[in-house]
Amino acid sequence: MSMSYKVKAFFGFIDEEEAPQEVKLLSTEPPVHKPVFRPAPQVNTSKSGHISEIRVEEPRVYEDSLGTASALRDGLPVILNLKHLDQQAQKRFIDFMCGTAFAVNGKMIKIGEHIFLFTPPNVSVDSGEKNSLDKNKDKTTEEREFFTRHGA
Repeated sequence: MSMSYKVKAFFGFIDEEEAPQEVKLLSTEPPVHKPVFRPAPQVNTSKSGHISEIRVEEPRVYEDSLGTASALRDGLPVILNLKHLDQQAQKRFIDFMCGTAFAVNGKMIKIGEHIFLFTPPNVSVDSGEKNSLDKNKDKTTEEREFFTRHGA
């Protein structure tokens, strides 16, 4: 019997005979918790198998991050323009979205000063800028200095 029943019985609120009976456990082993896995979300794709929708977001408050993260979690690529947020809110928003991207095995690519692309794992991005940087590595030091001095 629990302490509350004893106190109630002492003051006469319930009879001791009306107190619930003790329950015996059938097993002393702790219950086993199995993880619940959701099936992968279905993404809108065209007949060729390419994603046919990209979400573009321009949040004005940090609380908009929930909807943006939900779109990424549902398998949609998200282009995020943070120009309307102050610097502190921008950092928090990016941290939250990077955490979401990590959780779904996605990626984050910075496109511009306040513009980011978050992609789910089934989307690959071919960045032309990366290829031009690789080409730049092959140039000699003189060629690189020439182009940087002459603004090309």
